[in-house]
Amino acid sequence: MFLKRSFFFLCALVFLQATELFGQACEDAMSNYMCADQPQQVDSLNPSTPFFNNCMNVSSTVWYSFHTNTLETGSIDIAVDFVDCDYTTAGDNDFIYATVFELIDGFDPCISFASYNWPCAGDDQSFVYTMPSDSIQPDTDYIVVIGSNHDTIYGPCAFDVTISGSSLDIVARVEPLSVSLGQSAHLIVDGTEGPVQWTPGQYLDDPTSLNPEVFAEETSSFQVSGQVGNCDLTDVVSLTVGTPIEIYTAFSPNSDGVNDVWNIGDIERFPTCQIEVFDRWGQSVFKSVGYKQPWNGTYKDRYLPTASYYYVIELNSLEVTIPPILGTVSIVH
Repeated sequence: MFLKRSFFFLCALVFLQATELFGQACEDAMSNYMCADQPQQVDSLNPSTPFFNNCMNVSSTVWYSFHTNTLETGSIDIAVDFVDCDYTTAGDNDFIYATVFELIDGFDPCISFASYNWPCAGDDQSFVYTMPSDSIQPDTDYIVVIGSNHDTIYGPCAFDVTISGSSLDIVARVEPLSVSLGQSAHLIVDGTEGPVQWTPGQYLDDPTSLNPEVFAEETSSFQVSGQVGNCDLTDVVSLTVGTPIEIYTAFSPNSDGVNDVWNIGDIERFPTCQIEVFDRWGQSVFKSVGYKQPWNGTYKDRYLPTASYYYVIELNSLEVTIPPILGTVSIVH
């Protein structure tokens, strides 16, 4: 009876000690953050924090945590790159294992049973642990455990750990992708609930909004900075700004009723515009303030010959500053 009680007491003591070590490592992990594409350099595993679950039983570990973004779907990879983890003078490597498990509200994550059924990966060479997509939840904390049975008498067990994947980043986009000058678009950032900061901000109605309206005067790129968990992240998106008018590059003034004049789409939006056309010698052959009457390809009431002609269009917008539009138009007979 005494031996049986002693055995149970010893088992309970071992379990309490293991749980205490596990709990301490779990608490440390919450201040050891992993951010996307920022390698963590490990010089040596901690021999005082063993770990076990259904597929991993190691004597030394290092612990991390990360937080997923607010996107409903995505991916996560954890790459372990060997630097030096030799267990013999022959240069062979010990196995290194990795596992990830979720921190669930209301359930103590700092007991080994919390992670028991989560899968592992491991190798004696560099490897990548890919989280099953159905186990990745948005806006959620996770624990990463990297471990090995490496014996420190053979030196350090050094490696790099890098986390990456679409579940960790913020994603900037613009709708629509392109606008005409004078039109607005909306910048959008997904993956974070804020706060965010867009730069440059002079074209935006609110540079701190998740969905600001943008009135750009030229094709521009915008960078957004935000956070996922404790990680500072950025992304960049471009908005293409085109001319607010559609300029046809050729017409055929031959009085057949088809394409007889030089049409300029949406030019009526700019009633004070000035349009001037030159021949190849720089002589002005057409000039108009406003464009109520499209050019019919004549100069002094005579049709000009087949050739390319150079134009300068000043829209004189009252809303935005638009530089002169230069180009060529061809007359084809």
